[in-house]
Amino acid sequence: MTTSATGSIRDLTTRSGRTMLRGSPVLIVEEEFLIALDIQQMLEALGVGQTLFARNASEARQLRQHWPDLALAIIELRLDHSHNQQLPTELSAAGVPLVITTGDIGLSRNITSAVPILVKPIPEETMASAIARALAINP
Repeated sequence: MTTSATGSIRDLTTRSGRTMLRGSPVLIVEEEFLIALDIQQMLEALGVGQTLFARNASEARQLRQHWPDLALAIIELRLDHSHNQQLPTELSAAGVPLVITTGDIGLSRNITSAVPILVKPIPEETMASAIARALAINP
């Protein structure tokens, strides 16, 4: 998922000389731990502060007290996990910008939303661009 072009991701992700996430916390909801760590590594290049991890919607809801402080949430959605489908709506209602990831191409075609939806595997530059769009939608 990552590339060796760290300079290019940094070039893509600065705003007025500052990194996009400016040391703010981010929530990653991802069932696969290694993928979650890969996403965290991408976020570090974007200036993330604390990274909160959840394997599913239930664990993400247990972190609800942190939602007001989140700069962003990156959520994995899967067709076979219908209990996770409401989490993006809940986080969005709490004012948290979102990026949705999925390995299910069919799911990405069925969601009509302004929220960026990325199909795995996700290159760094694609993730950075999606985060910039999410932050622009919900600054």
